[in-house]
Amino acid sequence: MQSGNGDNIAEPIRLNRFLAMCGLGSRRKCDEIISSGKVYVNGQRATELGVKVDPTRDSVEYLGETLNCITQMKYLAYYKPVGIIVTKHDPEGRTTIYQDIEAKGVESQNLKYAGRLDYNSEGLLVLTNDGDLIHALTHPRFGIKKVYEVKTRKPLTKEDSQQLIAGVPSKDQILRAGGITGIEGKNDPCWVKIDLYEGKNRQIRRMLEAVGNEVLRLKRIQFSSVKLGAMKPGEIRELTEKEIRGVRNTGYKK
Repeated sequence: MQSGNGDNIAEPIRLNRFLAMCGLGSRRKCDEIISSGKVYVNGQRATELGVKVDPTRDSVEYLGETLNCITQMKYLAYYKPVGIIVTKHDPEGRTTIYQDIEAKGVESQNLKYAGRLDYNSEGLLVLTNDGDLIHALTHPRFGIKKVYEVKTRKPLTKEDSQQLIAGVPSKDQILRAGGITGIEGKNDPCWVKIDLYEGKNRQIRRMLEAVGNEVLRLKRIQFSSVKLGAMKPGEIRELTEKEIRGVRNTGYKK
């Protein structure tokens, strides 16, 4: 049996990989789950990290539920519109990204997102059921490049930009921009392109506040090798093989 991206699961595979393919997280996270003693294979508690399972024959249970292995790996780009929240469930009843993509006919079960955007921001999210890929895209040590188009309340001065790149304090953290440039084709000096290599909560908004400015509009246009391009708000597309290879080369290892 083959997945959409060449994963052969007809033969026995390591249990941590099987758990990752069932949407339980990265293989490192799945090793922790196995060590916890909460996984059973054919009724026997599994605690050895190197144990292998046959997805077509063996029964694997976690927390009392039988797991169904994902045979089709999904890698999607999604343009999150303003006014949609990045979460599974919202207690305030706001539309979530999962409700939006389900309404467009995309099965969202086991999909996780890389690159949270706040309610008033828009742009690129990567959605996948590949737990290892999510780990690579979100773990701080990989320093994944993210690019944003930002409209500010007033133009950034040269001194503002230098300060943002050097680092500004905010809530006991130092926040840094990887680079700040103008946007080709835009004459409005309040529009700038900001690169980030870290992902603190509401980072760009907090950075601008630290230099006495304010974000009026924020759109992420690139995440690792994936670019928003001509996508429209709410649009979903599959990643190309080239994009997937590019993401993997940033730190993810198959």
